[in-house]
Amino acid sequence: MTNPVSTYRLQFHKDFTFSDFERIIPYLHQLGVGTVYASPITEAVPGSTHGYDSVNPHRVNPEIGTEDQLTAISKRLSDLGIGWLQDIVPNHMGFDPHNPWLMDVLEKGQRSLYAPFFDINWTNPVHGGRLMVPFLGSPPAETTDKNELKVIWQDDRLRLAYYETAYPLHLRSYATVFGAAGTHPSPEMQTLLARIPVIEQTTDSEHYSLQCADFQTEAAKLLGQESPEYLNGCLTAVNTDADCIRQITSEQAYELCYHAETDQRINYRRFFTVNGLICLNIQDPVVFGHVHKRIKTWLEAGIFQGLRVDHIDGLSDPSLYLNQLRELAGDKAYLVVEKILQANEALPQ
Repeated sequence: MTNPVSTYRLQFHKDFTFSDFERIIPYLHQLGVGTVYASPITEAVPGSTHGYDSVNPHRVNPEIGTEDQLTAISKRLSDLGIGWLQDIVPNHMGFDPHNPWLMDVLEKGQRSLYAPFFDINWTNPVHGGRLMVPFLGSPPAETTDKNELKVIWQDDRLRLAYYETAYPLHLRSYATVFGAAGTHPSPEMQTLLARIPVIEQTTDSEHYSLQCADFQTEAAKLLGQESPEYLNGCLTAVNTDADCIRQITSEQAYELCYHAETDQRINYRRFFTVNGLICLNIQDPVVFGHVHKRIKTWLEAGIFQGLRVDHIDGLSDPSLYLNQLRELAGDKAYLVVEKILQANEALPQ
């Protein structure tokens, strides 16, 4: 097993990248460093200075480097006899629009393929069983009255924007927007919108996801054939009607709410009291396998020789997780965990 006797910690972010690391490798070698211990390297919330707010565990963070750089650096370290201990975050992900798994949940609710990935209490009566999105600067009524919520067309999708942040709209809201008062959808658009009630009867998550994607692709195609005035007219009609905005917010599988509301109630597990970090159901074998898919590949390729597990306390069953991780990582990988002790807590034997 790898034994990291002498380690040197690296904190990656946009101002300290793989290229910066490459430049100091000769220095680390002269110091006698036997293992580098790196902060998370997978894609995180843009601008993250720490990387513990991952949004895609299957991709190297483009702000710090590329897959090719990672491979080349690992080879260079190996030639110098330096190992790599990689920090991983199995407990949570960033609650952010750049998180495609979570945005799919916001768009489709419990019918999302990724709904089981996140520790959400869908049966909680808070907000009618809809996932809280607690990032408003004031209560929703005030936000709507101040005209701070807007429906926009972005990346061939309808989205609900709050200043610079945009969340996906449920399929049913396409009918609301494209049928807004004073607009005149083409016969082709009317035919497409008529498919929504049929799609909404689908209960199978995979089938539902495919139908939603087909609908959105067809909607974008039709809008490309329409004059710009039609889409602009729809958005103007919606965004100048506070009642319509309220209707659209009520149609979502999520509820935009005031950030301070989580001091009293919340319907998803988070990292301590950080609203922007939503926790994973990593105890689910499917979730475990999918989240660790890339890590497994990197371990098998010899990129990393060990793993450091962030926030082991947050997991449903830390021992179960570590047994699964050992099986995934193999006998030779070095595993170390972070354990946070409360003031009067003794370290379990």
